[in-house]
Amino acid sequence: MHTKMRIVSAAAALVFCFGMTALPEQPFFNDITASAYITDNDSMMAGPLAKSSYTSTEKSITINWDTVTGAKGYYIYRWSENAPAWIKIGNVTKGTSYTDNRVKASSSYKYSVLAYKTSGSKKLLSSRSSEINATTAPGTPEIINYSADTTFVTLNWTLVNGCTGYEVFIKEGSGDWKRAAAVSGKNTLSCDVKKLKKETTYQFKVRAVTKDKLGKAVNGQFSGVSKIRTEGDFPYTRSSQYLIDRLDSASLKPGMTAYNEINAQGDTNETTKKQLSKADIETVKKFVDSHKGNMTNGEFVDYTLQWLHYNISYADGVHGPDYSEIWGRTHVDNCFNHKVGQCVQYNSALCAVMRYLGYEANVIQGYRYNSSSGSKWQHFWCEVKINGTLYVMDTYNQGTDGTWFICCSNYDESVSGWGTNFYMKNGKPMGEYRPNGY
Repeated sequence: MHTKMRIVSAAAALVFCFGMTALPEQPFFNDITASAYITDNDSMMAGPLAKSSYTSTEKSITINWDTVTGAKGYYIYRWSENAPAWIKIGNVTKGTSYTDNRVKASSSYKYSVLAYKTSGSKKLLSSRSSEINATTAPGTPEIINYSADTTFVTLNWTLVNGCTGYEVFIKEGSGDWKRAAAVSGKNTLSCDVKKLKKETTYQFKVRAVTKDKLGKAVNGQFSGVSKIRTEGDFPYTRSSQYLIDRLDSASLKPGMTAYNEINAQGDTNETTKKQLSKADIETVKKFVDSHKGNMTNGEFVDYTLQWLHYNISYADGVHGPDYSEIWGRTHVDNCFNHKVGQCVQYNSALCAVMRYLGYEANVIQGYRYNSSSGSKWQHFWCEVKINGTLYVMDTYNQGTDGTWFICCSNYDESVSGWGTNFYMKNGKPMGEYRPNGY
């Protein structure tokens, strides 16, 4: 009886003679070659049965395969787009799993396994296993900023390169973690979580996600946990009905995204157009959507004025942060997201909301004037035109100069006790303050 023999190409034999350090991608060697040039077909082993499931982290991939009877060990080969060749990366003599620690985050790899056994002085190799497609997990984001309102929280986190998006998880009290939002795109680094309870503490965490070659989701590690408490309602008290009626009588053009800042400190007005950024428009929209409810436009303007009055910390380094810490942000961002500002910030934020609702509103840069002392000091306020008449809207700030604000009062309206304080435009006193709520 004659033994069947297989001739192996010289090129293949040379590779195996030198330890089989690299294999070409196509064709992959299917022969059970040894340290000799020919092999006996009766000695061939079946290739390992590779498992398509794998586990990965940002820095490792672990693959698995079934045991091959009679095998003394297994060679592990890897192929990647960064190194497009089959390279031997491991030799496993115990067990049927291998962890590759020489990988990059959010990267795809292919693996194949060959079993081997010895026959005398020869080492016999099996055919290769099927390929295992595997992808490392993306990196870990970190929550770097957040803002909270009565019923929503806005989260901001760091960029993770190579991911396809992010997932935000939320936990209330001792309850379970639940996915609150899925965010598409690696460059989308913020998310609004809505429909929350007032005055309630929640926990949040974020992870990056990607997909492997087969479309399977690969999740990164979670960020650290941030505890955030939603706000309660401020002590809103409606202003006089006739003031709200004035606001409700206005003819509106909703959706305006710019206003004028009018410098009236000199003899003539100097007007500068202030265009809201896309982010500011979204912030204003979010505030309106979260707070307006069934209020009329007039009621909501009154509400917004008082919300700013009670919620903003005055940025003077005493009642709030130093002004130098906030000047690089927009007025809308400072007030609605960071809750800090001075008169130019909070009255500009009020003006932005009014323009969004459709009011013909602008910001005035002028002076406050004391007729008794003759002193004056710079001040910004909001001015709205309704049916041809200009009215003052001034949120001012709770606790820094008395508890007062002005809702839709004309320049001539006043109340007892404020007869010496006036607005001043173009060098002329315009009328007394009417401090609603004093």
